[in-house]
Amino acid sequence: MKKFNREEFDRAKREKLLSYDIYEYNFDEMLSGFDVVRSVLSKPEVLSGKIGKYEAAVPQRRRAWDGLTFILNCYSGGHQIAEIAQFFPAVLGFWESYSQAWEVFQNSDESTNGTVATLPLLGTQFAYANQLICLGALLGWGTHLKRMPKIIDFNNPQQDGMLERLLASYVPNRSAPPGECTRHLPYYKTLKIFAAPKESRAVLMKEYLADWYEASRREVYYESHKRGEIFTGYWSWESAAITFILDIDDSSYRDMMFYPIDLVDYARSVNAPRSFVEPYSESELREKSGEICPLGGVWESLDIPPQRKRFEKGDVMQATEAAYGITVWRYLGAS
Repeated sequence: MKKFNREEFDRAKREKLLSYDIYEYNFDEMLSGFDVVRSVLSKPEVLSGKIGKYEAAVPQRRRAWDGLTFILNCYSGGHQIAEIAQFFPAVLGFWESYSQAWEVFQNSDESTNGTVATLPLLGTQFAYANQLICLGALLGWGTHLKRMPKIIDFNNPQQDGMLERLLASYVPNRSAPPGECTRHLPYYKTLKIFAAPKESRAVLMKEYLADWYEASRREVYYESHKRGEIFTGYWSWESAAITFILDIDDSSYRDMMFYPIDLVDYARSVNAPRSFVEPYSESELREKSGEICPLGGVWESLDIPPQRKRFEKGDVMQATEAAYGITVWRYLGAS
């Protein structure tokens, strides 16, 4: 992704409290971090497994955290959603790699406390789990959320009521979600929205958004705009994901503070999946521009505006006038 200059940022930014200096610092710092981790993980002693298991896990944790922070910073800074969406699968992959390395460490003789979760839902890292799940659904990658349980289940003593209800749309055969949230405020109020009849959900969501920030006093993002580069914006990611998944009419609250309306509009515009899709289903097929078409039919680019084009099996799936260079094609059907 291309970093905005100050003028572009001032025109495009979504988070009014985000300064250009913080946006620029986060953008550059995260990209630099990716390079550092890539360099570390390519060292011969790492590739050969000659370093400690904790030493192997730590840089992957850094990359996972930075990848998510990069997305949040770019959303608040005003980058196009289609551009951000193309980066999400890589970020989910970062978290998977870290999860695998962390589990190896925790199960080894190196660990003196083999009960530390990859993503502790009882602590402030809950925010990472919430962001991953919500962004996956809203950026059009909901079918990939079946990979999330492996990340959040390891060594967590209990499940979270809200996250499990979100995952239930994409991950079949999970146990019944609990009736409590691990972080309680503000999230437990969302359980009422899931349980309410369809006609009552918009009112409840509007109330949830009105109370969201003050109810978040115990969360790490509260008043983060006063703490320098830690700030990436104030957004109730879960309000957007729930609105989209439950198909709630958001006309009464779409202009409220903290509601990331652009993400909901994007998810609806690309017909992002709202529920589980069987493995290998045609509707799950996605290919990068420039790849060979695996199945003949109509494909739609995840771009703004989206392109629709027919490719035959074996064709090179090239986008024309793609806004962001390499784009992603989503299979719509045979005709």
